[in-house]
Amino acid sequence: MRAAAAAVMVVALAATGCANAGFDEANRVPQNDGANANVGDSLSLRNIFLLGGTDSASHPPQQALFGVIVNDAQQPDQLERVTMEGGGTVQLTGQPLTLPPDQAVGTGNQPIGTANGVRGNVVPMTFTFREAEPVRLMVPVKTRTGHFADLPAAPSGAPSTAPPATAPPSPSASPTG
Repeated sequence: MRAAAAAVMVVALAATGCANAGFDEANRVPQNDGANANVGDSLSLRNIFLLGGTDSASHPPQQALFGVIVNDAQQPDQLERVTMEGGGTVQLTGQPLTLPPDQAVGTGNQPIGTANGVRGNVVPMTFTFREAEPVRLMVPVKTRTGHFADLPAAPSGAPSTAPPATAPPSPSASPTG
């Protein structure tokens, strides 16, 4: 009987601890709203998300890409590019973005890049590194409200990798003779 009572107490305590896991009690918000992945034992991608506008129905032309990348390896690595499925482009703040050993990049509420041509509220993105294997994430688009309202927007002067709009070439006359 005592063993059964002890087992019930252990299960009850474990369930109580799990009920609050992942929440910041002071603000009652999840501690991590973005996508997460590990690349072997060397890299950890944490809280990767795009910051949209104040209305989830319409997206601004540029969205800031936020997230933290931790290089747990003894050697440096580089995030060479991020691609979005279905079109669109991503410009990293550093091209490539340097990932020093035993350090985190993307801390301090500053974006790690800018995305153009985002469609939808969850965007399949592939992060390609110089040394580590590529990783595909389903990156959520967060609305600029609540605790996201004070984050910096995508810089208006951020370089765009989208091709400039140009008129189609017109046929030219060939010289004869």
